[in-house]
Amino acid sequence: MPANPASGAGMGNATVAMRNPASIFTNQAGLAGLQHLALTATAERRFLLSELQSASVGAVLPTRSGTFGISAQTFGFEGFLQQKIGLACARKLWESLFAGVQFDYFQTRIPEYGSKNTVTFEAGIQAVIAKGLVIGAHVFNPAPIELADGENLPAIFRLGLAWQASEKVTLATEIEKDIDFPYRWKSGLEYRPGSSIFLRTGFATDPSTFHLGVGFAFGNGLQADMASSFHQTLGLTPSAGVVYQKRK
Repeated sequence: MPANPASGAGMGNATVAMRNPASIFTNQAGLAGLQHLALTATAERRFLLSELQSASVGAVLPTRSGTFGISAQTFGFEGFLQQKIGLACARKLWESLFAGVQFDYFQTRIPEYGSKNTVTFEAGIQAVIAKGLVIGAHVFNPAPIELADGENLPAIFRLGLAWQASEKVTLATEIEKDIDFPYRWKSGLEYRPGSSIFLRTGFATDPSTFHLGVGFAFGNGLQADMASSFHQTLGLTPSAGVVYQKRK
């Protein structure tokens, strides 16, 4: 149950090569470039169903030894609830190479069957290969681990690019492979018409979804994001989030 931050949801969730506080949910290597304390939270309701709602919070602290983070997520409802706590660490390996790892603790609770606890990990890497161009890779739970009776945690592999084409335009694309499902291609665009607003759009395949989003940056280090994706059969998935980055 990797989280989908609202800022990335507006860009088709093509986030593996993005570098921001929301990387604690998407690719921990993206935390290595942060300079100050950051707090982030996001919530999503898939297909407008309360049974498929999720909420996530994260905190990131850069230090001389690396960037450290903690995150928590909940997904589901009273009859089926999954909770996740992650402890992350990211470091700059060389001038243009960054790596991150996170250890995850999962709890799945079903009233009729009790609860089960599971531990796994995820890891990522990012490299700046040209000015404004970043390549990223991430793996979540590479070894099969049982989450509940008859249900395994998904093994998910992602590879992608992010290109800051100008001060106003960022493009992102990636390929995602869940070991139990076909490949997904996800792409998105972010346009910044002014200093305090972000306009986003994107898409994903298998299943096909179309994404729109908007973000607002405030002068006190706070940013608010909203997004929605559309599935032709299942409908809308709205999400919203906030990020706070401490300034000097």
